[in-house]
Amino acid sequence: MRSLLMNLSASFSYIYSGWILWNLFLAFIPLILSIVLFRRNRISNAWMWVYGISIGCIGVIGFWPKAHYLAPSWTRLMHTVMEGDRSSLLRFGWLIMLAAICLGLSFSIFRRKQSARTWFWWIGFVVFVAFLPNAPYLLTDIIHLIRGTSSGHIPIWTVALVFIPIHVTAILLGFEAYVLSLINQGAYLKSRNMQRFILPTELLMHALNAVGIYLGRFIRFNSWDLATEPTSVLMTTINALTEKRPLIVIFVTFVILTVFYWIMKQITLGLKLRIEYARRGLDVIEG
Repeated sequence: MRSLLMNLSASFSYIYSGWILWNLFLAFIPLILSIVLFRRNRISNAWMWVYGISIGCIGVIGFWPKAHYLAPSWTRLMHTVMEGDRSSLLRFGWLIMLAAICLGLSFSIFRRKQSARTWFWWIGFVVFVAFLPNAPYLLTDIIHLIRGTSSGHIPIWTVALVFIPIHVTAILLGFEAYVLSLINQGAYLKSRNMQRFILPTELLMHALNAVGIYLGRFIRFNSWDLATEPTSVLMTTINALTEKRPLIVIFVTFVILTVFYWIMKQITLGLKLRIEYARRGLDVIEG
């Protein structure tokens, strides 16, 4: 039994290296931002702290296996900064400024009760759009399951009873975060008497996220590269949108996102309605 558990642990460490929790952490960031931006007055400060701490813990646990990969690059950056390299100083200063903006946003998140459209709100909205592709991106992480089943050293029962359920759960949670984020956006537009823009903005978000997923899966960009390497991201995006193969991939991704979103949105709203009926003591079938 001990040997079996050790082999299972080694398989997880070899194949996953913390990606599940880390990717879920990235998927939950736009969800909590959507609450802050679009439905802040519906959530108490206590619940915001619960959400923030929970998501933070998921991020720390997911990031820990990746820390030793990033440590050398940070060490090199600090070494070149100490030597006075101008480009490194600019990059380090830019990162410090981004950290200060994030700190300011965090104070705004926990102190504001209204979703007033201040300049902090617009910065938060840009961050929301930048991180939103991380939620549906989990659909592409099926590649990890393929790696697990094709490696040859993982028993079939482990794949069937452990890896597949974990993958399905991670994908569903990530995509549900995407659905809830856009539902919150739609609720905000409705509260502003802008219902006619709900569908166009959803389609626009699907298109932007299709591009983001392509850049993340095939070009290997991250959301924060928009801040640290904006020129490179912009040029790569322009190239992708002017070449046939990337355009086909982006279009197919857009269709998948649109269809899956519509299905999951109906299920989510249906469950919400069922819960509301249960609170009122009504039978869903008879109602």
